[in-house]
Amino acid sequence: MKGRPLLVTAALILRDDRILVAKRLPDSRFEPDKWEFPGGKVDFSEHPKEAMKRELQEEMGIEVEVGKLYDLASHVYDQNGMLRHVVILFYRCTITSGEPKPLDCQDIRWVSRDQLADLTFVEGDHPLMRKLSEDDGFWIRT
Repeated sequence: MKGRPLLVTAALILRDDRILVAKRLPDSRFEPDKWEFPGGKVDFSEHPKEAMKRELQEEMGIEVEVGKLYDLASHVYDQNGMLRHVVILFYRCTITSGEPKPLDCQDIRWVSRDQLADLTFVEGDHPLMRKLSEDDGFWIRT
């Protein structure tokens, strides 16, 4: 799918020195069965922070407070010649209500910094993974 980039949000949620990750459904068009940070597409005229809240409610049944933008990434996925350019806004978030459940994803996990490297993540998240592995300050609760 060539054309305009797709804008998506992704949540970075810490709890007890662990971060929340989600596994894509097996029927996902791009990189099924891989891990990612939860979030999703920003709809037309929707603010990215509102999209984040909506997506986390739909995917995991949680309400969040969306904090500061931590990072952004731009990636072109190529699935057998089908291209999709995605721009990802990674926000720090805090759960304000509910306990995460895999409602619209295959699985969820709370993983430590060291365990992140053991999971197979979508390509678009790889630059963030490197940043998280080097950023000691991210893992300190504030």
